[in-house]
Amino acid sequence: MLQRLQRNARWPFVGLQLSNVASNFSHAFATVLYPWIMYDLTGSVVCMAVMAVLNSIVLLFGMAFGGYVAELLGVRYTALISAKVGTLTSLLIAALYTADFLSPSIFILLGLMSSILDGPATVATEAKIPEIARLSGMSLTDANSIDDVLDGFVLLTASAASAFIIAAIGSKDAAWWIAFCNFAAMVTLSFSLPKFRLRGAPRFRDVIAAGKQFRRLAASLPLALCASAALGFFMTLQIFLVPAALRLQGGSMAWLGIFIAASAVATIMMNLHLASRQHTPPPAAIVSRAFLGLALAMGMLWIEVSPATMMFSGFVAGLANGWLSPAFVAILQIKASRESKPYVMGFSYAVVLLFLPFEYMLTGAAIGLMSFRTTCILLMFLLSLAAAVSAAWLESIQND
Repeated sequence: MLQRLQRNARWPFVGLQLSNVASNFSHAFATVLYPWIMYDLTGSVVCMAVMAVLNSIVLLFGMAFGGYVAELLGVRYTALISAKVGTLTSLLIAALYTADFLSPSIFILLGLMSSILDGPATVATEAKIPEIARLSGMSLTDANSIDDVLDGFVLLTASAASAFIIAAIGSKDAAWWIAFCNFAAMVTLSFSLPKFRLRGAPRFRDVIAAGKQFRRLAASLPLALCASAALGFFMTLQIFLVPAALRLQGGSMAWLGIFIAASAVATIMMNLHLASRQHTPPPAAIVSRAFLGLALAMGMLWIEVSPATMMFSGFVAGLANGWLSPAFVAILQIKASRESKPYVMGFSYAVVLLFLPFEYMLTGAAIGLMSFRTTCILLMFLLSLAAAVSAAWLESIQND
């Protein structure tokens, strides 16, 4: 059957999309489950934060230097090695966790190993979409549209689905789902990703040149940085803060599913609203309203941690996240030459994730040193301050 699919003219693109779906589901399960497992192993929110910080730093540097690594090792080799390492490490985590042999240090080590090539693999395959579309007999416009819609849909729905599934089947069974999804991604990728011609050995100064090119091509770097900070907190809220609150107060994993599902619905609604508008909101309004929406979401969690507040807080946070979409469209759709595209794309992804490690660190330290409710008050103040400062900064730049 795979041989027949390989002979299909569209198979390289179809196979890549199937691999991306399986990989995105694996990442969604891991993002929801692994912090939960770390708390089971340690009983410490700080340890949850340490794991999140380390993984986000590895991913950030992997994105920033992803183009260099992919050009050095080769696109197909980078993607396949990443898929194989992800499969092996998730299999080991599932086996050790099921047998009650998983320790926090081994868990962190395996987590870092699984994510070390995620950034380069993502940059490598995304940068080759035009060539894969050509080999599949598709127009680049159609290929990009399908890729964006499918990735967006899976990313918005997989996390919520994974939280409900984990609540239904338990953590240990869910750990095997991650290994299965990684294995499916590895198999489809190995049968679909073409062998690309290797270019000359990359030079490290190409990375520096790409950074300068990104800065020159970015429509508004201050807007990109402010939006990155807001998105980083939305991810911190969804991946770390809400799970930490549920573990501290004895909530169910299904409550996390309610939060994520509500945020996904709100994000889609806001994206549709913005798409129907004739004019893009001004940068200061984009950033300030996103920060204020996140502050309001934190206020709801401060009031109470319950299914109702999970739903309303997630919805408000999702509206704030969706409101940021014009900023990220400008960042992620930067045009670059074929030679520099992997490097510039890597910098684009890195800028999007730039503040994530710091925000994990800040929230983890705050909960560790204070209570969750006190942390909510602190974060509401900081988010409100960020809204005021970023709006004033962007307005002053616009007026100049």
